[in-house]
Amino acid sequence: MPIRTWFVPFLAAVVVLLGAATARATVAYADSDVFLLDTITGVDDPTGRLPAMTRLAAIQPNPFNPSTTIAFELAADGQLELAIFDLRGRLVKMLVSGSGTAGSYRANWNGLDRQGRIVPSGAYICRLVCRGQEQTMKLLLAR
Repeated sequence: MPIRTWFVPFLAAVVVLLGAATARATVAYADSDVFLLDTITGVDDPTGRLPAMTRLAAIQPNPFNPSTTIAFELAADGQLELAIFDLRGRLVKMLVSGSGTAGSYRANWNGLDRQGRIVPSGAYICRLVCRGQEQTMKLLLAR
C-alpha cells in the first residue's frame, strides 16, 4: 500500500496515510511541541470477520453492581445511539451517541444517571439504535 504525504501550511501539519484504515498526523506548532496523532478511520478486514448484523451482543455481568459492560456490534457504518432507560421509558443515561464504523465495541455503565447521581436498584433497558434498526436488552442493577 503506498504511503502518501501532504503538507497543510495553514495547519502546519503533515498527514501520512498508511493505508485505507489509518491516518497519522504530525502536528508542529510554532510555540509548542510536536504531537503525533493516530486516528483509526475504518477497519480493513480481508478475512471477513466483521459482524454480520448490528446487535447488542452481551451485558456482563448482569445482574451487576456497581458497573457492567455492554458489548455491541455494528454491521455497517452509521449513526448510533446506545442508551439506558428505566422501565417507564425515561432516559437514564446516554452511553454512546454519534457515528460509528462497522466492528465490535464495548461500553461501560457505572450505574449513574445523566447528572452523575446513583440510580436505585432495579431493572433497566439498554437500547441500541443504528441505521434504522433497534435492539433492546434488560439489565438488573442490584445494590
